[in-house]
Amino acid sequence: MKKWERDVLIGWIVVLLVLVAHYLITVSLGNTYFAESTLNRMLWFSSFPAFLVAFLAALFQKTNTLTLAVRRGVIWTAELLVAFAVVAWFFRAFNALFESPGAYWLFGAVLLAPLVYLLEFRRQNRGTKAGAH
Repeated sequence: MKKWERDVLIGWIVVLLVLVAHYLITVSLGNTYFAESTLNRMLWFSSFPAFLVAFLAALFQKTNTLTLAVRRGVIWTAELLVAFAVVAWFFRAFNALFESPGAYWLFGAVLLAPLVYLLEFRRQNRGTKAGAH
């Protein structure tokens, strides 16, 4: 399997986990459907587990270069965007989804998580190299 194919596969796993987290948050807020009235809040709350899932996926894949971090962030965000667009289309809330600022928090969280992991990874490596001398 090529590296980018693995990134796409891991990306769909990230999307599945983010959708499950979003569903759990939706149910915990008392909604059992894609409610437009609370959509922004649900998406905003979902951005925290989405960031954590993408961060852990970057950790699992050992994202150690800027190119890998950017590629994975973009692929995973594009897949998440497609998944949420399909769900929103199914529930006839397509316009509400993309008018909601919470959606952009969610997509931004997944986009930035591999980069944040990379910055933390580089900071830790710099500390261990400095301590070794």
